[in-house]
Parts: sequence; structure tokens; C-alpha cells
Amino acid sequence: MPTVVLLMILFYVIFGNVSVSGFVVAVICFSLTFACSMYSMLKGAENAIDKGQKEAAYTLGFNDSQTYYMIIFPQSITYFMPSYNAEIVSLIKATAVVGYIAVQDITKIADIVRSRTFEAFFPLVAIAIMYFIMAAILSAIVKHIDFEINPAKKDHTKFLKGVSLHD
Repeated sequence: MPTVVLLMILFYVIFGNVSVSGFVVAVICFSLTFACSMYSMLKGAENAIDKGQKEAAYTLGFNDSQTYYMIIFPQSITYFMPSYNAEIVSLIKATAVVGYIAVQDITKIADIVRSRTFEAFFPLVAIAIMYFIMAAILSAIVKHIDFEINPAKKDHTKFLKGVSLHD
């Protein structure tokens, strides 16, 4: 379902008779959308891990939660992070539609400036640059986190001390 449709259903239908601010409805909408995306991405990343990993953990005496949090989840994070990065950027872009429910965001402010000054180029280019900067910053943060948790991207000499790689 498109985010704007869910946003309008939540604002006008579900919370239509309740006095809830548009900001709260937007947070609920984007949280639901993001949570659904995260679930499907985590499920896909978990399915990328060989089933033998789970069987080996059960053989070692781990229960279901120990198997997931100690074996499956750490390995699946490396598959999950690239799609997580893309979803963060998509979420930032999706927030541009909150003006439909009277929430003042940078897109709505640029629209107000455009209507008052009759100048469309500069306000729209300014918000495009702002969205680009926000996406770049969040993407860099996620890439840094991915680098920190992914052992394949780290320098192997630090955690392979005493191991000869050139035998």
C-alpha cells in the first residue's frame, strides 16, 4: 500500500473522529510502514543463513532464543544492512507526503514559499538539497554501523593475530 494512502486512511478514517495531531498520525503511519519493511527484510536475511547453522546450535544445546540471538541474528545482519540502508533513505523520501494531513514539513514550507513568492525553482531546489543531505548523513551512519558489525569489512590482521594467512 502506498504510504500516502495509509497516511490518509489513518488520519481521515481511523483517527477522523478523535482529536489526534497530524504529527502523531504521521509517526504511527511511518512506524507501521517501516516495521513491516523491517520484518520482511529480517525474514529474508534470516532465510539467507544456512539451516545447518540452526541445527548445529540445537546440537550444542542452545534453545530457540539463544540460537536466534547468538547464531542466526549476528550472521543475518550482514545481509540485512544494505536493504536497511535503502529503506532508511526511502523513509526520508516518504515523509514528503505528510503535508496531505496538514503537517508542516520542509516540503509544505517550500510549497508555502512558492505560493507567496511565485518562485518555484529555489524553494524546490533547496528542499531537494535538504533531503539529499539528510539521506546522505543517515546513509553514512548506517554504513558506519554496518562496517562496525560486519567482520568481513574489518581489517583481518587485528582479530587474526598469530594466524598465518599465507601458508
